[in-house]
Amino acid sequence: MATRLHLFASKLHKWIALLVGLQFLAWTAGGLVMTWIPITLVRGEGNIAETKPAALTGLQVTRLMAEVPDVLSVKGRYVGDRLAAEIRTADDRLLLLDAETGSALAPLSEEAAKAVAAADFSGQGMPTSASLLDAEPGDYRGPLPVWQVLFDDADGTRLYVSPAEGRVMARRNDYWRFYDFFWMLHIMDYDERENFNHPLVMVAALSAVLFALSGFVLIYHRFHRRDFGLKKRRRAS
Repeated sequence: MATRLHLFASKLHKWIALLVGLQFLAWTAGGLVMTWIPITLVRGEGNIAETKPAALTGLQVTRLMAEVPDVLSVKGRYVGDRLAAEIRTADDRLLLLDAETGSALAPLSEEAAKAVAAADFSGQGMPTSASLLDAEPGDYRGPLPVWQVLFDDADGTRLYVSPAEGRVMARRNDYWRFYDFFWMLHIMDYDERENFNHPLVMVAALSAVLFALSGFVLIYHRFHRRDFGLKKRRRAS
């Protein structure tokens, strides 16, 4: 019985290693990358500028509410270097108006998108170009269209700015792209890179359990009591 179990475990261990060995390597490499690179560096959180306080005067609020019907809320914030009023209406519209002139700030122009990105970024670098994207570029998965603003810093920073909301939607850099590649391999979602509850990774995880169990069976048959000092070795006569 023990011999049969040993042979079965040996074959099972060998075939699982052949089928999913590369995925085991990817899991290990992914875990190494995720523990080695600080997540704050990946997210670019160290380069986020402090938000300037923005307060609207009572006169500005009164004038804006008189110009826009069915206002639900009004709050002040900066869009780049311009004080803006963010207005939400009863029909679920979001309006960005210049607090002084009442002119519309959205959708953002290329220069306005650069200004928003520059105001958000506190690192060593400046915006070099901005492109309005209608399709997801690979490192951004969010509402479209979106402005992709490139910086000339050492980290290869890209900020994605919403033309409708006038705010940064996502921060990306070379660390993020490197991290995201190994995250994709780790969760085995090669498309959206978000779902780790799919059949492929479940089968791989089950295979890992069987691989470990068969390995324990092999260990049981490969080790002897004398390997642990529990049985004295016979002396040569």
